[in-house]
Amino acid sequence: MSAVGRRALLVLALVILAIVGALTAEWWLSRSPDRPFGHTQGGHVLGWVGLLLILLVLAYPFRKRHKPGQRWSKSLFQVHIVGGLAGPLLILLHAGAHLHALIPVLAMVTMGLVVLSGIVGQALHALALRSMNEQRRLLLHQGLPEPEVETRLHVLAKQEETFRLWQVVHGPLTVTFVALAILHIGGALYYGGF
Repeated sequence: MSAVGRRALLVLALVILAIVGALTAEWWLSRSPDRPFGHTQGGHVLGWVGLLLILLVLAYPFRKRHKPGQRWSKSLFQVHIVGGLAGPLLILLHAGAHLHALIPVLAMVTMGLVVLSGIVGQALHALALRSMNEQRRLLLHQGLPEPEVETRLHVLAKQEETFRLWQVVHGPLTVTFVALAILHIGGALYYGGF
């Protein structure tokens, strides 16, 4: 199995383990017969913290879009990745497997698709970086001067359509999730109070 295949298998195993862990924790916290954990004060707090993490995740694409010429902070990208995994896990812990209303179910499914597309996008990004570094080494080994290597790599990066296609999926899914989350929160506050 290739290094990429091993990494994909490891990521898949960790995602499954995280989902099973969150659902098991929610099941354990919902042992009270009167209402599920998501409807308790602790469940609401977890939902709000998960939402705050997801809102923090949005700082990366907003900064990237509104300051396109600037180099992006690697730490901001790491916050994007960690928050994009931890926030949805907290929301999954908040929601559990209680599928009793359409909007929250659609929000959960869309959130899962956003996380999945984010994992795929990160993998595509890592593969593109690896490919670019290999291409750089090859061109330098052939004796090309550094400015020409940079020019060729820049042209290659602009031609990378796979990553652009991924962005066409990930962005609208994120907007859809945010809209559904707003509808869910609005409905929960209107019908159930804070």
